Amino acid sequence: MDRKQAQERIGKLREEIWRLNKAYFIENTSDVSEDIRDSLKQELIALEKEFPDLISPDSPTQRVGAPLDGRLPKVRHRTRKESLQDIFTGEELAEWEEQIERALGGDKKSFEYIVELKIDGLNVSLIYERTGDGPQVRLYTLARAVTRGNGIEGEDITHTIRTIESIPLTFSLRPTPHPLPPTLEVSGEVFMTKAALEKINKDLPEEERFANPRNAAAGSVRQLDPSITASRDLRMYCYSLETEAADALKLPTQKAVLDFFHDCGIPTQRGYAICRTPAEIQAAYDRWQKARNDLPFDIDGVVIKINDRRLQRELGSTAKAPRWARAYKFPAEEKTAQILDIQLQVGRTGAITPVAHLTPTLVAGTTVTRATLHNADEIERLDVRIGDTAIIRKAGDIIPEVVQVLPKLRPKNSKPFHYPKHCPSCGTDLLRPEGEVVHRCPNPKCGAVRQQRTEHFASRYALNIEGLGQETVEELLAADLISDPGDIFFLTAEDLMGLPLFKEKKTEKLLAAIERARKIPLDRLLFGLGMRHIGRETAELIARNLPWPERKLTVEERDAATQTSLFGAGTHTVEVRGVTMEDVAATLQKTAMEEIAAINGIGPVVAESLKEWIGDEDNRALLHKLGNGGVVSLLPKQSRVQQIFEGKTFVLTGTLPALAREEAKEMIKDRGGKVSAAVSKKTDFLLMGEEAGSKEDDAKKLGVKIIGEKEFRSML
Repeated sequence: MDRKQAQERIGKLREEIWRLNKAYFIENTSDVSEDIRDSLKQELIALEKEFPDLISPDSPTQRVGAPLDGRLPKVRHRTRKESLQDIFTGEELAEWEEQIERALGGDKKSFEYIVELKIDGLNVSLIYERTGDGPQVRLYTLARAVTRGNGIEGEDITHTIRTIESIPLTFSLRPTPHPLPPTLEVSGEVFMTKAALEKINKDLPEEERFANPRNAAAGSVRQLDPSITASRDLRMYCYSLETEAADALKLPTQKAVLDFFHDCGIPTQRGYAICRTPAEIQAAYDRWQKARNDLPFDIDGVVIKINDRRLQRELGSTAKAPRWARAYKFPAEEKTAQILDIQLQVGRTGAITPVAHLTPTLVAGTTVTRATLHNADEIERLDVRIGDTAIIRKAGDIIPEVVQVLPKLRPKNSKPFHYPKHCPSCGTDLLRPEGEVVHRCPNPKCGAVRQQRTEHFASRYALNIEGLGQETVEELLAADLISDPGDIFFLTAEDLMGLPLFKEKKTEKLLAAIERARKIPLDRLLFGLGMRHIGRETAELIARNLPWPERKLTVEERDAATQTSLFGAGTHTVEVRGVTMEDVAATLQKTAMEEIAAINGIGPVVAESLKEWIGDEDNRALLHKLGNGGVVSLLPKQSRVQQIFEGKTFVLTGTLPALAREEAKEMIKDRGGKVSAAVSKKTDFLLMGEEAGSKEDDAKKLGVKIIGEKEFRSML
C-alpha cells in the first residue's frame, strides 16, 4: 500500500471507528461486536505506525473513549483518564516483558505481576469525600460518579450510581499516623450479569432489546430516571485508586489497593492471580479463557499489571496508556479483513463454492486467509465486492465465513461481483438445479471434480490412504495413472517410481497404505464414495440399517514384519465378516427408496441422493472396479449391550479427560444413540469436555442438558 492509498484507508477507518464508538458508547446499540471495533482499531494502529506522518490528534488511536452525548451534565476529570494497550498473543506478552526489563535496567527478579479479570462493562469513577472526623474513624461519603467519557470529561451519573446496592454510599477508615486524603477517587467497571440481561430483555419489545450485558449496563446508568436503573440489578467491581490517595494511604502494591477496597466494603473481583513469569501469566489467561462461559458476567480477557506501585511510577505512561499494564484479550470470534479476490472452488460433487481470499487475519486463534461466501445468493445478499472490508467468523468454530461487509470502508472504484457462468476448471456451463442455491459443474470428467473426489476418497475419515494428498493426486491424474478412485488399487511400484515426487521409501509407504485400504469398514467406504448429503454420521446409519448380505470373506494380509516393504513381503489369509462391492451395488439398487427414507435419521433427501448415485452407470462401474481391485467392506459390529440411548441424540464438544471423541461416539452408537454435529432442539445431551466452543452457549439457550465424562460414564 502506497502513501496515497494509506491516507485514503486511514480516513475511512477513522470515520467508521468514530461511528461505531458513538453507537457503542453513547447510543448503547451497535450492529457489530466489540471484536470488530478492536480489529479496525488494530488496522488503523498498524497503518499509522507505517506512516507516522499521517497521525493526527483527532485520530481514535490518540484519544480515550468516545464523545459525550449531551443529555447528562459534563464533569472534567481530576486527572486525565488512560486506556490500556491491548495484546492478543503470547509473543506480544513476551515482547512487553522485554520492554519492561529494558526500561528497568534489566532487573528481572525485582518485580511481579497481578492478573485481574477484564470485565466487559462501563468504566466509572467514584469520588468519595471526607465528611466527618470522629475519635475512632474518618467518614467518607460518595459525592460524585462520573463516566470515563473522552478521558478529559465524563458524564455525571451520580443519581443512577447511588441505586447500585453493592456500592457503599459511605465507609469509614481508622485514623493513621499519617494524614488521610480529603478525597478518594475509585475507578472500576459497572456491569450487568447475563441473568439480569435475560430478565430485562424478556420485558422489552424485540426491537428495543439489548444486544449484550455491556450495552444494557451503559444504557442503564445513563437513564435520567434513577428508578429505571434501580430495577436493573447493576453491579460494580473496583480496581483502581487515584495515585495521590494510594500514596497517602501507604499502599505499596496493586494487591494492597484491592485489599484496601475489600476492607472498606468497596466491591472487588477477588479472582486475581500473582504471577512472576510470562508462563504463569499465560496459565492464568488460559484458565480464565476456559472458565469464561461459566462466569455470571462477561469478560473479554485479563488485565496484567506490574504489582509494585513504585515500579509503576518509574515506568510511567505514554500519551494515553500506562507502560506498566496491558489488556491481554481473548481470541476474537469475529475479525475484519479485506477481500483481495473472489474465486470459485469446485467440490467433489461438482458443487461450486465462491471463496473470498483475504488479507491474513487471526480469528479464534488461527490465521485465516480464505473464507467461504457459500453461494451466489449470499454474495448478492451481502453485496460483497473485491476490495471490501468484511467481517469474518468461524462457522461452527471451524470454517471461516464472511458474515457482513462494511460498506463505508469500500473503495470508490469497487464493482459488484458477477457470478461466472462456466466452470473455472473445465469451462462447462454451470447448472443451478431448481430449488437449490448451489451452482454445479455437471461434467463428471472435470479435472477439479476428479481431484476433489479422489482426495476425499483417500481422506482420513474415508479410506484413510496415508500419502495420497493433494500434490500426489494431482501428479497421478496429470500422469494419467488414475482417472477415478478405483484406479488407486491397480497402482504398481513401477508406476510410482517413475514419478518426480516418488522415491523408494515413499512408494513403499503408499502401496502399504493402499493394501490396508482394501479391507475397509462399510461406513467409511460409503462416506468415501462422496455421495451428496451423505456425511460420516449418515454413512454409518446406512451401514448399520440396510439389509446387507453377511458373508465370510477370505482376504490376504501382509505379514506384520513386512507391512511397509515392497520386497520379500510375505502374506497370509484371514477370514472377515463383510460384503463384496457387488453386494454393495446390489443392496443399494434393490432396497426401495421408501425403506431407506424410513430409517431414523435418514429421510427422503438422503434416500433420493443414494438412489440417484447408484442409478448412475459410471458409479456402478466404480464399485465394480473397486471389487476387481480386491476391496471388501467390513460390516459394523453387532452390538451386544443394552440399547439405553435408543432415540437419544448426543452432540460432543471439547476435549474429554480420558475418552477419545471417536471412542465416546462409538459408545453412544453401540447403545442405540445418535451423534449429531450441531446442537438443535432435537439434541438430548451435550457431552462437554475442556476447551468447549460455542456449542455450550447453544445448548444453554435451547435448554439442552450438558454432561461431562463422569456423568456420561455413570449412564452406561
